[in-house]
Amino acid sequence: MAFHVLLMAQGRSVPPARPECCLSSPGVMPGDVVITEIMADPVPSLGLPGEEYLEILNRSRHTIDLTNWRLSSATQHSYFPEISIEPGEYLILCAVSDTGLFTGYGRVAGLKPFPALTNRGRLVLLYDDRGNLINGVDYSSNWYGNSLKSKGGWSLEIIDPGFPFFGEGNWEASSDRKGGTPGKINSAHRSNPDNSFRGITNVFPADNMKIIIEFSEPLIGFGNQTGSITVGESPVTGWELSDPLYRSFTLIPGLPLERGRIYTLGLPAEISDFAGNCPAVYDFRFGIPEPAGAKDLVFNELLFNPLPDNPDYIEFVNISGKILDASEFMVSSVKEGSGAISDPLSISTGPRCIIPGTCYTITTDRLKVISGFPLSAGENIHEVPALPSMPDARGHLLLMNRQLERIDEVIYSEKMHYSLLSGKEGISLEKIRPELPSDERTSWHSASGSSGWGTPGNRNSVFTADDNLTETVVLSSRKISPDNDGHEDVLVIGINSDDPGSIVSVLIFDETGSCVRKLAENHLAGFRASLVWDGCGNDGRPVRRGIYILAVEIYNAGGRVSKWKKVCAVI
Repeated sequence: MAFHVLLMAQGRSVPPARPECCLSSPGVMPGDVVITEIMADPVPSLGLPGEEYLEILNRSRHTIDLTNWRLSSATQHSYFPEISIEPGEYLILCAVSDTGLFTGYGRVAGLKPFPALTNRGRLVLLYDDRGNLINGVDYSSNWYGNSLKSKGGWSLEIIDPGFPFFGEGNWEASSDRKGGTPGKINSAHRSNPDNSFRGITNVFPADNMKIIIEFSEPLIGFGNQTGSITVGESPVTGWELSDPLYRSFTLIPGLPLERGRIYTLGLPAEISDFAGNCPAVYDFRFGIPEPAGAKDLVFNELLFNPLPDNPDYIEFVNISGKILDASEFMVSSVKEGSGAISDPLSISTGPRCIIPGTCYTITTDRLKVISGFPLSAGENIHEVPALPSMPDARGHLLLMNRQLERIDEVIYSEKMHYSLLSGKEGISLEKIRPELPSDERTSWHSASGSSGWGTPGNRNSVFTADDNLTETVVLSSRKISPDNDGHEDVLVIGINSDDPGSIVSVLIFDETGSCVRKLAENHLAGFRASLVWDGCGNDGRPVRRGIYILAVEIYNAGGRVSKWKKVCAVI
């Protein structure tokens, strides 16, 4: 991977050697001219003109004629006048009526109309006179990294123009006292190489003969490599561009997709981003989604009391055998007392497959969640614009489909955390087993300290497997060590019955014969049930170390009573 450095010479930056690329007019390559500064919200002004502007830089070693080049946004297209740009030169772009305001800062090109730069973000694209993409940026107000600067008067500056298609992570708010640096080297300028490429971020079937694939960064030369892409064992036979910044493509599979089958789309080894990085995610599972029924997708982990300046998150898991579409689900909160349900919020910004058995976590700041939890699985964590209200003390969440039919429900409380924790902040609640009822408090336990207090996108730290389905009463272990270290913190009593009307009662006795915990009384177990003991007595405090007897009684619909005694050690 090339390492680019810009040197200063007579007020201009000496550009690096031009990278190899393709799909551009003769003599000009993608990345030769780069958008380097964006003033989307110029008011209140700190010293610069109170008008929007963009800045571009010629990174190549030759003069480029910009006549009839095009600057485009989602709704507007603006053509350049007769003007050229020298090697290493910066050029300010603004509305024709504002050119006089910026002439004192450097060379200016007035565009009519000048694309409106929205404060929250916008996709801005730069094309040559033949319609080939030269550069583009899909900027966001989150890139400022400073809540005060994002409110106006400060520009966004690229950090290292040697990596022109490196988006988030290569931009920040200007540190110049005037709020920006139009016409000259950026105040943010420093070496900031693009050393990684996340790769595939989503694969979704538009129908049985069209597959949408999305990437974390632009892939300008992607079309030359589609012949080596496979879907299952079949190669892709065609492609179309779905995103003007080359981050999304429509692929045509060699064979029609079959409903109920999970496919894996695989990339060839030669795929790389503009900086030459190979993708971290080079294959992706997907399939044709099916409608969801109740309890197909369930709550699995909640962080409702995060550390300061960190976001909440909600995790779901697909416990059905079906491929589900995340965009078909919405989540709401229920206000305590009134029972008022908040406006439903989608758990996905677009169609996305949730494969059976996989987790799906949503948050408002994906990178903070990933960096805050070392055992997180970033590929299963997705950013959404907003989450429903999640109070620290107690909350009520609903998961619904688009028809507002209830899929799952959870009522959580800080009292559901492990009783001996010194604090609850920054610690998630996790399901002990995904299939346990979300609305029962015994299904949940604090994430372990050894896991980093949460496992967003990954298997829960308190997960307890259910491997024995042949015995009627099965213990997850013969011992329990309720110290919240993630190892045998709870005991799961599995009930496997041949009667859908089975009623279960469970009492726990210490070595003296005293009943320390009434775990269940006349609980409708049905064919299968899982009861959880957290090592606490009826008073909510942990019991002493020692041997404990679990007395289990099961009543069937005909009145027959069966009894079991199981032994468990608390250590």
